[in-house]
Amino acid sequence: MVKEDTKKETALKILKDVLNITPVEVTRFPTGFCHSVYFVKTETEEYVLRVTESKRHYDGSVKWLNELVKLDIPIPKVLSNGQYGDVYYTLITYINGKDIGSIYHTLNDFQKRHIVKELVEIQKKVSALPPNLIYGFENYPPVGSIVSIKNHIRRIRENITANKVFDPGICDVVADFADKFEDYFASINPVLFLDDIQTKNVLVNNGKLAGIVDIDEMGYGDPLVVVGVTHMSLLLMEADIKYIDYWLDEMQASDVQRKMLKFYTLLYCIDFMGERGAKFNNDVTVPVNQMEVDLLNSIYNNLLCDLL
Repeated sequence: MVKEDTKKETALKILKDVLNITPVEVTRFPTGFCHSVYFVKTETEEYVLRVTESKRHYDGSVKWLNELVKLDIPIPKVLSNGQYGDVYYTLITYINGKDIGSIYHTLNDFQKRHIVKELVEIQKKVSALPPNLIYGFENYPPVGSIVSIKNHIRRIRENITANKVFDPGICDVVADFADKFEDYFASINPVLFLDDIQTKNVLVNNGKLAGIVDIDEMGYGDPLVVVGVTHMSLLLMEADIKYIDYWLDEMQASDVQRKMLKFYTLLYCIDFMGERGAKFNNDVTVPVNQMEVDLLNSIYNNLLCDLL
């Protein structure tokens, strides 16, 4: 394993020894669980260097960036990639922008609607890709199927039980709702979709969509789940949800889909509950804040009322 205090040193060696790049600035981005991600500035250029020990995430990132660039959508382009010792690196173009969640409060209604309109068009392009691009996709239940939903709830219950912050019984209530919506899940025509474009990874600059980053994997199933997790993220931010209203309008969501959005939001509410007190990468513990615990419980209860 590469120790935390040597990761930047490894990145600098890759830049010098492999890429022949002399940086004037190398700064690690605070985000990124599977990759260590660095902003690299030279006297004339700006890049992003992604370094990981996970070959699976490295392979996924390179594959999907090279595949999706054919669709003419705003994503980074792969400039160089390979293995360096025990790690894998990918040098990509830099997209200037901030995660939409960090600047959401500065956006006006027109900007929110326009960003969503572009995201919906991007998802349409992605959904036209053949599912066999996902290796072994036929061996896994699609996202939004009853099997996938029940497996998701089971994992959440395990997390909540282990972390001892929330009552695991909340999972039973959500599982009961899933049974009631089984006909909807069975009706889904599964497609490929970008599954991590919520309040992160969607970069905005000057009120406009600048690009989409951190594409290591793709979703396959019901793209509405992305709207659900984004809705939940905004509720946890105590932000307005006009962005979600615009998203539903742009995708011409049916009454059934609008109701299912509430279920998916509830599902990700308990998912977020399961993260509180958990550890990521074996060392980063998600802090437990009582105000956030109370807020999550309140959101959960409100969503239940909406579904009844």
